[in-house]
Amino acid sequence: MSSSSIAGIFDLLTQKMSYLNHKQGVIAENVANVDTPGYKQLELKPFSFDNALKQASSSMVTTDVRHILPASMAGTNAQTAQSKDTDVQLSGNSVDLEQQMAEVSKTSMDYQMITAIYKKMNGLFKIAIKGSSS
Repeated sequence: MSSSSIAGIFDLLTQKMSYLNHKQGVIAENVANVDTPGYKQLELKPFSFDNALKQASSSMVTTDVRHILPASMAGTNAQTAQSKDTDVQLSGNSVDLEQQMAEVSKTSMDYQMITAIYKKMNGLFKIAIKGSSS
């Protein structure tokens, strides 16, 4: 495995963590507006590893940490949109608090899984560089 493919894996994991952070922020905004008349529940379009891979393999690359990333390479491929699958209350509010709490739990578990993979990859990478500690 080349160093660029290892860096690509770390980049994908970092993008997924960034996406999950953004998703928690959207959920928090929905919960904060649960009693706001006319507020429409927001959701993030699902993270796509395929799109992230396409962004990572684009012809533009940075060869120095001081380079400025183009917008297509910065961050995640997340987009916020109004949720269409929730019921609207008489006040015009469409936030489903139970569904949002389930999303908080799922997003938290996904984040824990991605960070565990990241830590494991980092540990394996350190072992490969330093060698066995025994």
